[in-house]
Amino acid sequence: MSDAPATLDPTKQPAGAMTMVYKDYYFLQRWVDYYGRQFGREHLYILSHGGDPEHDRICEGANVIRLPRDPTMWRMERRRWGINTQFSAGMLRYYNWFFVGDVDEVVIVDPAVAPDLVTYLSRYTNSKTTPASLCPFGIELVHNPEAEPEPLADDQPILSRRRVFRANANYAKPCVLRKETGFTIGGHANSHQPRVLDPHMYLIHLRFFDYDMVTERLAGRKEMRTTMAGDRDLKDVGKAWSKDLENFLALSKGTAVREDADLPEFRKKMIEGQQHLHDGKITFFGGGRTKELYRLPERFASVF
Repeated sequence: MSDAPATLDPTKQPAGAMTMVYKDYYFLQRWVDYYGRQFGREHLYILSHGGDPEHDRICEGANVIRLPRDPTMWRMERRRWGINTQFSAGMLRYYNWFFVGDVDEVVIVDPAVAPDLVTYLSRYTNSKTTPASLCPFGIELVHNPEAEPEPLADDQPILSRRRVFRANANYAKPCVLRKETGFTIGGHANSHQPRVLDPHMYLIHLRFFDYDMVTERLAGRKEMRTTMAGDRDLKDVGKAWSKDLENFLALSKGTAVREDADLPEFRKKMIEGQQHLHDGKITFFGGGRTKELYRLPERFASVF
């Protein structure tokens, strides 16, 4: 963790992070270990959905807040992103930057540019010109067990074993906040304008990162959709998790076309294809997802 000062407002801490989690112990352990190194565990906030003693154990030294869990999961995502919006707004009274995301997502910075997130964000010294929020470039790790046969190890970084990815504009989430905002469901957009795609930060999404773990987890997500639907048609609970397993099984057969972390042409598509909705109050990036898979360069191997 860097000792770089909070240059925007010296009365606040440099940065903190929050997530909301139900079980997902493996992802939570990785999330807490990573952001704990970046910011210190005392600056992490974990909303434990339903309360879970295992969350308390994993998050020792961090701030665990227990939330009741409705077994019907009625409007679960709407409630979840409502509390993410409101909780982060409160935390920004005490932090210059606050990171908001799912437990299977982390934000990293290119190690060629900065050694950690606090050092990187310390480049912003003028509150009048600093963006209200930043969007890391969204990449989804995709595991092909033939191309990356080495198993994950708890004492080794994930990126030392898994670096093949596809870029996904939907996961360039505006999750690095300097000012309070209202999130859309899923956190894929917020109410800040203009939307700023950061050139050196990446949101690593672990939805497809390991063949064995992913197939088991996504099968469970299908069951969760059924619970959320209750007596309603499945289409009434939205598209979340509906075809993730099928999509992964198809993607897991692919191989990287080259090493490339920048993808300038895809970034250009994201910006040029922006869609401004709700009378221009909400903006989504264009570009969709890359058809090809790529591989992060070796310099990323020890970052996360």
